[in-house]
Amino acid sequence: MDANTTLRNILLPTDFSELSRNALTSGIAMCKRHNATLHLLHVVDNRYLVVPHEAHNTTIYLMPESEKSGMTGLEKLADTIKSKNNIKVETHLDNGSPVDIIGKKAIDLHCELIVMGTHGASGMRKFFMGSTAYSVIKHTVIPVLTVPGSRKVKDFKRILFPIRASKKIIEKYGFIIPIIERNNAELIIAGLSLPDEPYSSELLNEEITELGSLLKLNGTNFKSEHFICKNYAKKVLELAKKEKADLIVINASLDYTWQQFFIGPYTQQVVNHATVPVLSIRSFPDLEALAKSE
Repeated sequence: MDANTTLRNILLPTDFSELSRNALTSGIAMCKRHNATLHLLHVVDNRYLVVPHEAHNTTIYLMPESEKSGMTGLEKLADTIKSKNNIKVETHLDNGSPVDIIGKKAIDLHCELIVMGTHGASGMRKFFMGSTAYSVIKHTVIPVLTVPGSRKVKDFKRILFPIRASKKIIEKYGFIIPIIERNNAELIIAGLSLPDEPYSSELLNEEITELGSLLKLNGTNFKSEHFICKNYAKKVLELAKKEKADLIVINASLDYTWQQFFIGPYTQQVVNHATVPVLSIRSFPDLEALAKSE
């Protein structure tokens, strides 16, 4: 995948709940702006649909009925979306662990982005809770946009981009270039470093300067500031509120040197507590190669 990514396919897992429709609103709006195909996915969690029959010591399989209901729901939702929006919609139904299926489907369908809600419920178990969204972020290499169930967001006009000293800052920026351009958004760069990291702070300032030069060349409206703090997640959430951001873009790379800040409390806290959508970016895989390797 090129660093300057074109969004052509967007995967949106749905459980048809009222709260998960906020993610659908954001997904549809993005498909319109990027001329992308919306892939609706419903996962029937078979771990919760096999029930032992105590009286006859047999097993009742609810899977066929659940799959039929799920496909009916998907087709109805797709028809509604297509009748109101000029976008291409495809439907997909699968069964198994939602976290595993979501990541695999995104790769198989060559999706550049997964959009999902952070709250909701699907019958027997809570499905789109923050912990599930976080698990998807941990276990897939595809960028994930999580949308709070309490807020509908169609446009991203003020994008908060917290960064640490990393060789992949420009790469992460490359992914959001189309989002910035299609929304005519302002990018708010927040450099983050710890009080006892003088070398890291110096490197971060250099990278912010480099990124700033690139932004100027691209004609991007931006501002930047360097913050020295002990709690990255708290600072990011405070800045999002202060700057009235409507999107937070975070580096969710599995960086073993700084694992406690990325895959761990930092990512989890931001995703679970943000009141605006959060775009978590880990890496940029070769989707065709990954799909063939499955």
